Amino acid sequence: MGHSEKIEQAFTTQAEAFEDPSRNRVFTADARWVFERLPVTGDDIVLDVAAGTGHAARQLAGSARTVVALDATEAMLSRGQAEAAAEGCDNVLFMRGDAAALPFLDGSFDVVVSRFAAHHFEHPEAVVAEMVRCTRPGGYVALVDLVANEDPEVAEEQNRLERLRDPSHTRMLAAIELQALLAEAGLEAVDVATRPLERPLLPWFAQAQTPAHTAGEIRQALDADLEGARATGFRPRTDEDGDMWFTQTFGSAIASKPA
Repeated sequence: MGHSEKIEQAFTTQAEAFEDPSRNRVFTADARWVFERLPVTGDDIVLDVAAGTGHAARQLAGSARTVVALDATEAMLSRGQAEAAAEGCDNVLFMRGDAAALPFLDGSFDVVVSRFAAHHFEHPEAVVAEMVRCTRPGGYVALVDLVANEDPEVAEEQNRLERLRDPSHTRMLAAIELQALLAEAGLEAVDVATRPLERPLLPWFAQAQTPAHTAGEIRQALDADLEGARATGFRPRTDEDGDMWFTQTFGSAIASKPA
């Protein structure tokens, strides 16, 4: 199965879960901080790349003139469009498209963002290049994603477990790599903020509909981490009810395009 087919399969499966805080609180209620530093005005036209159900697009719509939410998966867009209508959010346009070949002219947007998607890109540098191309001179680009441990060996184990849980996962970058990705694309004043967020293990599996045998393999690795036998980078713990929790770190990188 090619990567685009993995994406389509994974996110058609996950479309409903993306709007369910009980399974996906990290992407819903806990994610508003990622754009707090992003300058958006009421005159701005914004593009949300690999938007999923348009969480970011709908969040930014309250501050912008118009937001375009672009994604490759029809089920995600349909779910997001329904949520936007239910919220009375009428300045978001949902459209299907390829993040690595954006169907827009150069400099079409004042602000271009992509949130929690880069770890699914086969070639993140190609997507960032497209994001920069579609941003007007003097505009802003924001790339928000999971970030990996600074230790390459620990990061490799993190990514292995992420791919087990969701085969559409490619590789999450360390925060310094996220910063470098934007700088190498010609952007300026790259500002990166990170935040660790703890989440329960079972809803994470439920969101991706991870098969039981694969979930068991991930749980074994986290148990080994608890015992000090393996470093996964996820800082697992069990609560008083015996439920496992783990920590993912998120990075928000914001930069400007030279005028």
